[in-house]
Formats: sequence, C-alpha cells, structure tokens
Amino acid sequence: MKRIFFLIILVLSFQTLSLADNIRYFQIEGMKIGDSALDYFSESQLEDNEQGWHNYSYNEYSTSYMPGKGIYNWFLVSYKNDDSNFIIEGLAGGLEKKNYDIKECNNKLDVFALNLSELFKNTVQEEKKSYKLNADAAQTYPFTGKSTVTSLSFNFLDGAKIILACYNIDKESKENKSFLKSVLKQEDSFRIDARSSAFVNYLKKSE
Repeated sequence: MKRIFFLIILVLSFQTLSLADNIRYFQIEGMKIGDSALDYFSESQLEDNEQGWHNYSYNEYSTSYMPGKGIYNWFLVSYKNDDSNFIIEGLAGGLEKKNYDIKECNNKLDVFALNLSELFKNTVQEEKKSYKLNADAAQTYPFTGKSTVTSLSFNFLDGAKIILACYNIDKESKENKSFLKSVLKQEDSFRIDARSSAFVNYLKKSE
C-alpha cells in the first residue's frame, strides 16, 4: 500500500514538474504559445500586417507585426502558413524607448531572468552575451538591422526557448528610411521572445 502511495506521489510530482516547465504557461500580456492569434487579433489584421523575413528560403511560417496593447509597443506573432487557426508558435514583445539607457535595460533583463529562473526551474539558462548585428542580419528573426545586442536565453527540455534581449540601435540604423524603419521604429528596446520547439527548429533550418 505504501509503495502504491509513493508511486502516486511520484507521478503527480512529475506532472507538476512538466506543467511548470512548459513554455505554454508563459504569458506576454495574456498571450502565450499554443493560443490562437485569432483570440487577440482579427484574421484581416494578422494578414495585413504579415512581414516577409521568414520566407526567403522556406514558406512554412509567417510573422505579423502587431501594435502593443499595454506594456509593449509591438508584438511579433508567428504561426504556420497553412494553419487556419493561426496557432502562435513564436511571440515577441518589444518595449521601445528613445536612447534607452543600457544599464536600465540590463537591469530589467536581469530582473526578468531571475523571475524566469524561479518559474521554470528545469530550463537551461545560457550565459548573458553581447554581440553586434550588421545589415546582413536583417533577414533573421526578429527583423533588426545594425544593432548591439545583449541577450540571455532559457532553453526548455523540449527545445522551446525564451530569449531576453536589450537592443541598442546605432545612429545610422535609426536614420535609415528603408522598409526596416517602417516595420520597427528602430529605437532602443527591451525584447522578450518566446518560441515553440517547432519554431526554434524552423529558425535553425532557415539560417
């Protein structure tokens, strides 16, 4: 009897652990991976705001640039092209500020990282890193242009990922009047980016 009771407790523990470390329990302003984007935006809104940077080599996913609802200035919502339900596979939120103080942004990143590490205890947290993006990076996710980025990633056991990042946009990019500026305002920003395992694999394939 004791052995059966122990097994029940063990199974329940694994179920709780599985729920706690599932990216579908992570929300950005109420939205999360696995939701239908139609719960938040109309089909015409999504289609009218689709961007093309994921479709240079493959035609599996589309991404819509949507206006923010509260904290974030904008969202990038990604879903499979053939999915009539517009199930969210990638979701990024951007908080933009003109001349965002890099220390302030990094402090926000560190606070978010601490909260995520407590919420998802079985994710693998990568070391914070800083790097430069040049114009060639404009075809990768998310659409960027020339920037200095500080980022930190949390990797889930199933391959899903959450990325926290501070983008410091250089003066040349801010003054660029290209399509890029019409998509994102090219201000300095804090970004939080959630990706399903399927979307992570797709982005690896399209690099």
